[in-house]
Amino acid sequence: MPFTKFLNTIKDYSHEVDDLQTVNALVNSAFKDWIASKGIGQVVVLENGKIIININGQFNPEASQISFRGIKNYDNFISVDIEQFTSPEEVSEAIEKTLKSYFSEGDGAYVWIVPDGYMASLTEEEKEWEAGGGGYFSHESICVSNTSDFDTTCILEVLYEDAGHQNTSCEFQVEAHRSVHYRLDKLKAGNDDPLIAKDQPTSYKITSLSAKIVVQGSRILTSGNRSEFASFGTVMAWPPQP
Repeated sequence: MPFTKFLNTIKDYSHEVDDLQTVNALVNSAFKDWIASKGIGQVVVLENGKIIININGQFNPEASQISFRGIKNYDNFISVDIEQFTSPEEVSEAIEKTLKSYFSEGDGAYVWIVPDGYMASLTEEEKEWEAGGGGYFSHESICVSNTSDFDTTCILEVLYEDAGHQNTSCEFQVEAHRSVHYRLDKLKAGNDDPLIAKDQPTSYKITSLSAKIVVQGSRILTSGNRSEFASFGTVMAWPPQP
């Protein structure tokens, strides 16, 4: 959908509703998903045909700059004076080109919680099979997607239910427009011991320092002769609500 429909809807709302606060609420509600798909956080309609577009990202001074009369660039938003353009189509094209001058902050959130964590210990037979390179055994993993234009450092915090276990953490990198997948049973602490204790209820907190990310947890539980019985599960992660 082009910005033309969006701008025409703003015009229609403003004509029918004599209250800018209500117009802003209606616009951002009606176009919530579409706005997010454009990397926009929120749109604010002002008086005299002006709108402010908050951008989920930041201005890229090295981008090929195309300036338009009626549009002002700021670090995290643009100001659009619609009356400086001859038609909604002209405004729409100018906004689309201007948004390309901004780095994307990505999709998702900066903080994610996986409330349900538990890794079962392997049986003695499973340990032997694993040492020999056979089988696929009980473990958990996390998958992190970074759709932004920024590399980011993530912090994984392991929160135990049992107060007798000290919470632990580690850091890892996720490059821009990349994903990472970690088997949690393979993570090591500084002394080369497993980072996460088995047979302990845990929760995981994943914090990204430089970009929004999307996180998913997964679990496999195995049993039987050479782990012939297996169950797979997706443990959803949750971003704290604003």
